[in-house]
Amino acid sequence: MRRAVRADGAGESGLSGLLGLHALHAAGDALITVALAGTLFFSVPIGEARGRVALYLALTLLPFAFLVPVAGPLLDRFRHGRRNVLAFATGGRGLLTWVMAGQIAGLGLYPLALGVLVLSRAYFVARSAALPRVLPAGLGLVSAGARVNIAGTVGTATGGAIGAGLAYLLGPSWVLYLASLVLIVGGVLALKLPDRVDERRAGAEPDEGSSTRLRDAPPALLGPLAGAAALRALQGLLTLFLAFLLRAEHASKLELGIVLGGAALGTLLGTIGAARIPVFAPHRLPLLAPGIAGIACLAAALFPTTPLIAVAAGVSGLAGSMAKFGLDATIQATVTPRRVSSTFARTETVLQVTWVAGAGTALLLPTRGALGFAVAAVLMAVGLVAALRLGRQRA
Repeated sequence: MRRAVRADGAGESGLSGLLGLHALHAAGDALITVALAGTLFFSVPIGEARGRVALYLALTLLPFAFLVPVAGPLLDRFRHGRRNVLAFATGGRGLLTWVMAGQIAGLGLYPLALGVLVLSRAYFVARSAALPRVLPAGLGLVSAGARVNIAGTVGTATGGAIGAGLAYLLGPSWVLYLASLVLIVGGVLALKLPDRVDERRAGAEPDEGSSTRLRDAPPALLGPLAGAAALRALQGLLTLFLAFLLRAEHASKLELGIVLGGAALGTLLGTIGAARIPVFAPHRLPLLAPGIAGIACLAAALFPTTPLIAVAAGVSGLAGSMAKFGLDATIQATVTPRRVSSTFARTETVLQVTWVAGAGTALLLPTRGALGFAVAAVLMAVGLVAALRLGRQRA
């Protein structure tokens, strides 16, 4: 693994350090997710679970009220201290998670979870802005972003497995204590990233403004953003729809494993495929991905069997991964450093809003497989048309 993360000059450029940091951050995220899933979803009847999940979805939108008007422009101004921002966001989440462990059964859980979500979004914006600073020569932005995601996948799988076992043996509070330690260690590692992560001050810099309006984004981003947003809505829809569908139908462990395995395999294949893509125009990926996912969802709507549902979940994960890598690489390649954090803040907000919209739609749908995947196929058709039209306007 050490040879893999240092390959192609990643060790010398500092990319390997960013990979290690992201793996720890993803492991902490997985541990928090395991702890909260047991509290919000699996420990209550399915009707009450819908209400709790709806409250949590509303909570996930609140951080973006701070991210666009406050955090994005602020991170643009702290380009000379990105390591400190990464360390504060990661270590701060660890401290909040430690306090959260003592509030797992009370209402105090929700404001603490809000703070954790705010710092998580700040971390992702700062990490995305830092990636071009540690890019090895000859490695494309899509490839580098995919490698970061592979590190995150390893961290998520490891943290999720350990967290599930620890939750079964000792309870969710101990999972949160472990997440806290992992994130604090990640905060320390962030301070050890190479100096090039921080941009040097170059005297007076022109003020490019800090507009937070989406229409002020560079035209090159609109088509890729539309495609990536449609796929993020699909991921939100399928995540909750399949969770409630499998609970309602009392799916066996084998069926559950097939569906979850298909989704995980698709995401992993999308990541590995993107890591092997040579340097090219990355904006093409989000324009084509909704069509691929739409075909798979249509097949699952016509024949809602467990294997086809697993295939649709896997193809949706693959398309979503490719679209997100393409969007991130387009931002990193076309937006000036002075505004890259604000741009990431705007696009992350759009993606989160569409994820919540998709997940909220899933809460309203009856638990019938054919209906859920038919809605998903229509969503992908709309996303494909929007992405292609906006892409042509850019051209």
